Amino acid sequence: MIPLQLILVPVTGFIIGAFTNYLAVKMLFHPKKKILGIQGIIPKRKKILAQKVSEAAPLIMPPYFRKIEKIPFIGNKILNTFKRGVEEQINNLSDDELEKIVLQVMKKEMQFIVWIGGVIGLIIGCLQLLIM
Repeated sequence: MIPLQLILVPVTGFIIGAFTNYLAVKMLFHPKKKILGIQGIIPKRKKILAQKVSEAAPLIMPPYFRKIEKIPFIGNKILNTFKRGVEEQINNLSDDELEKIVLQVMKKEMQFIVWIGGVIGLIIGCLQLLIM
């Protein structure tokens, strides 16, 4: 029979690793309002996120749209208006709407982060057994 410790230590490592990564993913969005000086990273830095996304938006647009920038006198104005619109749109989203969008885009990646934490915890648990 396998001693309980041989199973318990790696399984505990898996649970702790998965839980801490799950908590880290949740803390990207929660708490939405400051509680004891702690706030989710995305709600806390929403304005900076909106600004960075608006700056990057033209870079991912089709080449024919980026040609607008070269129109004399008004090209840059059109592009800047577009950037401001993107920034305003993000800033006007509620924290719940922003969380929903991010999770729609990154759901598989967030789940991977949780699982990889569990796997790393399992490996650390196995290493602990070898050391003991």
